[in-house]
Amino acid sequence: MSVIVKIILSHQILEGSLFPQFQKEIERLIESDGKIMMIDFSNIKFLKNSELMAVVAIMKLVRDSGCILLISAMSEQVRMLFELTGLEQIFQCLPPPEEPLLKSDLTEPLGGLQSVAS
Repeated sequence: MSVIVKIILSHQILEGSLFPQFQKEIERLIESDGKIMMIDFSNIKFLKNSELMAVVAIMKLVRDSGCILLISAMSEQVRMLFELTGLEQIFQCLPPPEEPLLKSDLTEPLGGLQSVAS
């Protein structure tokens, strides 16, 4: 049975000494039947060059194992970076969640409204 694994990414994971440990954890998840990896970018507002290279390394690791990598909750800056570098054609980026059209605390339908069409 395939498992969808959601990973919340942070700058601390992508930088420095934590990244090799993170790669090993992804390998472990793949071996334990994690066939779809969804990386949540909600904590990432921008990417430095070294962080972008780390994301590409993650993609290669997941793709080489025959799994699927999805990216969600990208900031506009990260989305633009992916577009400028052509990475949006390589990665499967989920669209941003749409905001509700009407934000209201109403719990009952509005009363007294009538259709103006006859």
